[in-house]
Amino acid sequence: MKASSPKPASVPRVTFLQAEGDPVRGVAWAVLVMMVGLCVACSSNRPRWTATWESPGADFEPAEELALRAARTYYDEGKLGAALDLLRPAARNAEDNLELGFWLQDLEWEWAEQLGQETESLLTGYTERAQSNPTPANLILAARLMEGAEALALLDSALELDRNHAWVHYTRAHVLLGERQRGNRWPDARAELTRALELDPSHLRARHLEAWILAQEGDVAQASIALERWLEQTRGDPRVAHAERLEAEVDLALMWVRQGLVEEAEVLLLTHAGQEVGRARRLAVLAVAQHEQGRIEDSLDTARRAELADPAALLPIVQQALLYGQRMRGDDVDQAKRRWQEVVDAAAHQGNLAGLLQSVRARVYLEKSVEEAGQDDLEIDDGVEN
Repeated sequence: MKASSPKPASVPRVTFLQAEGDPVRGVAWAVLVMMVGLCVACSSNRPRWTATWESPGADFEPAEELALRAARTYYDEGKLGAALDLLRPAARNAEDNLELGFWLQDLEWEWAEQLGQETESLLTGYTERAQSNPTPANLILAARLMEGAEALALLDSALELDRNHAWVHYTRAHVLLGERQRGNRWPDARAELTRALELDPSHLRARHLEAWILAQEGDVAQASIALERWLEQTRGDPRVAHAERLEAEVDLALMWVRQGLVEEAEVLLLTHAGQEVGRARRLAVLAVAQHEQGRIEDSLDTARRAELADPAALLPIVQQALLYGQRMRGDDVDQAKRRWQEVVDAAAHQGNLAGLLQSVRARVYLEKSVEEAGQDDLEIDDGVEN
């Protein structure tokens, strides 16, 4: 058992990195972070699935649906304790309903974090339940709080009980995607997800994951189709949190920008005005949409607001550096240099690949600026103390 358990798996967030070359309109969209859903069905003739309430492993009785709807309302209002009070008895009376089980597990984790409590007790509780009553549902819920070989072993046990359980294959896809040292994690995860969707075409969580793999593999057009369908089918659905839908709409807007549908993307993003959920990321994508339309001043203003919303985020600063470098007015060159140096400084403390790559891009720009200025000594502060 781990000393500290991982947070329950959710849809991964992906970074699309900017292409090499001049940082001009047409490629600026690529510096943003996006989050989307997953899958393998890459054909443009993908079947149009429909969300149901009779999914294998998540078959709802009317009372269970009402309990989830009420709990979702409380959750969206920030009343987490009230949501838990409703979900706990509903999930206890429907132990095989994994949609209820996943919701309860996520809320329990979030509640523990809000209270500053250790989450280790959650892992212990779910593990002991799976050991004493090893049903597919209990094994899946325990595996969801684990990683790697421990999680896969529990899921293998679940498959021995039911090889046609869509939720087992869906959860295996998540675990495999987290195995970054595994050479064949992508084809293995795709195979698991394909099987999950064969068994349950209406599996909402698997369908959300569908767009993520398509986007990760660079098939933005198909990813947007998958995500649009998911948004269409989950409108008003209590199984999807309001914040999750808002984030997915920002993902869709970014996909539209990539496909040249910049005005449509801007219209969608403007419907989020006043929403605090994902504000910094939404403004960053909006800045790119405005940049793509040639509205440099609007884009610069929006990028500044994105930075205010999340001062620790690199991407609004990168966007401003690009814009100053393109505008070339007054002290814009100096402003661009300052912004790129801020990227270098901030990236030095982030310790992740996306930050490192943005730092490399910033250093290339700064070194090129020094060369163009005719200076022999390149003294670019990398933000790291020797």
